[in-house]
Amino acid sequence: MDHDFPSRRTPWFAGSLLTAVAATVLAFWVPGGELPGQQVDRGRFRLFLDGSEMGTEDFTIQRIGSGEAQETLARGAVRMNDGRVVTTILRTVGPAMAFSEYAAIVRGADTLEVRVLNAGDRLRRVTVAPWGEEEQEFRASARTMIFDAGVAHHYFVIGGFLARGTADMTLHAFEPRSEREDWAADLDIGSETITLQGEQVEATRVRIVSGDQVRTVWFDGSGRLVRVEVPTDGFVAQREYGG
Repeated sequence: MDHDFPSRRTPWFAGSLLTAVAATVLAFWVPGGELPGQQVDRGRFRLFLDGSEMGTEDFTIQRIGSGEAQETLARGAVRMNDGRVVTTILRTVGPAMAFSEYAAIVRGADTLEVRVLNAGDRLRRVTVAPWGEEEQEFRASARTMIFDAGVAHHYFVIGGFLARGTADMTLHAFEPRSEREDWAADLDIGSETITLQGEQVEATRVRIVSGDQVRTVWFDGSGRLVRVEVPTDGFVAQREYGG
């Protein structure tokens, strides 16, 4: 992985500025509780890996404020059939839903916590694992978006561009846990009829293309994200329609 900034390891108990900032995002999440603001979307995805069902993903997206003061908070819980649980919360700001902060906590056989803060022209990432804490920095831009591996609902931000008619653009896609990033991810948009739970649905299909890496997402007529495919990972997420 091409890091543009050095990384360093510190003991797990050592605090950091990023830890404190990311905690403000996690403070919005209380298990079983509701996020503040207007609910934008809520639902469940069934998750598949190489054709076999591997778990479910429940998510809630809330919007707080309006105009430039607007914040969007997306909370998710991925529950794997092997017992692992990944809880995530993503914060974006403004009408353009610019990335601000992200946190993911993995619980199960392995314990991992990843936090990412947008610091202007760079991303500051802290990883907390049993061996300790590591801080790293990566390049960032105004078009940086978080699409964490194995998490479907993060692609809802693409629907925001479609709604505003600004989908003709190139993105910087970053996966916090895998460190994979695509600096020139172009959007290819079209219409397609797909089948969800036996029902034919007219959908807008968006391919996010960067070289050999292609992610494809579909939105229904109401602008809801209903399907995600990442063929290089063997990953498919299909919404429980009506949910």
